[in-house]
Amino acid sequence: MDTRQRLATLLDSAVHTRTARSLASASRELTGLLLPSLCVLCGERDGAVCPECAPGLAAETRQPFRAERGAAALPLRFIEQGPAPVPVVAAARYGAEASRALLAFKDHGRSSVARFLRPAVYRALEAVPELLGLTGPFTLVPVPGSAAGFRRRGIDPVEELLRGPLPRGWMAARGWVSHRRPSPPAVVRQRTSHAGTGSRQRRSVARDRFRPTHRLTAGFVGSARRERPTVVVFDDVMTTGSTLSAMWRALELGGISPAGAVVLASVAPPGAVGDEGLNSG
Repeated sequence: MDTRQRLATLLDSAVHTRTARSLASASRELTGLLLPSLCVLCGERDGAVCPECAPGLAAETRQPFRAERGAAALPLRFIEQGPAPVPVVAAARYGAEASRALLAFKDHGRSSVARFLRPAVYRALEAVPELLGLTGPFTLVPVPGSAAGFRRRGIDPVEELLRGPLPRGWMAARGWVSHRRPSPPAVVRQRTSHAGTGSRQRRSVARDRFRPTHRLTAGFVGSARRERPTVVVFDDVMTTGSTLSAMWRALELGGISPAGAVVLASVAPPGAVGDEGLNSG
């Protein structure tokens, strides 16, 4: 490894330390106090999400639903009816208020919007037993943010959405999975492009993106001495499902088989209708 690679590795490690994240969070909160901004939804009234727009956002995220249909890159499981994508619960469809709020939160520096999105995440977690037929206790494994993304945004969106206590019966297992060393640019472009690829290709396109860590091994060994928890993966947005597929592979390499996934928002492709909603009958 040459000097430039060593420096990049050190910088990546530095931005992931607890101190760096705490300083970044404090800086964002102070900026929000000193420089109040307009509502991310209407752009007219003060506040991250103004009182007039908040009910519409809440309504979009009130009913979690099964979201795996149409996500062609999700890993497959085998049931009596044959192969089927792993089950996913989403808090909202990626559209209208939810998409604008999430975009402002992730890419436009509006971190204060997270407090309006966290209740939706928690409702989706609480819906897992009914929608997926699973029993707890549950261990939630968040998709790890990249150091490059943290430097660009100043936040790890997935971590921000999970700040605070989780619903009863849930615990977060941070650090069980990490990013592998970045590939050369040409390889990265090939892996991240889904244009013209079939579902089988998309399942394998990012399969080596993550790796299990020693924390996963320690947590797995520790849980062997008591009741084994049900493992669920968490991400902010699901499009094709390739990121969740890569998480599945990393966890399985570490000896754990996830039971399902939860996402804040799902990008449903055209024609993907008939998702099973909570209490939909």
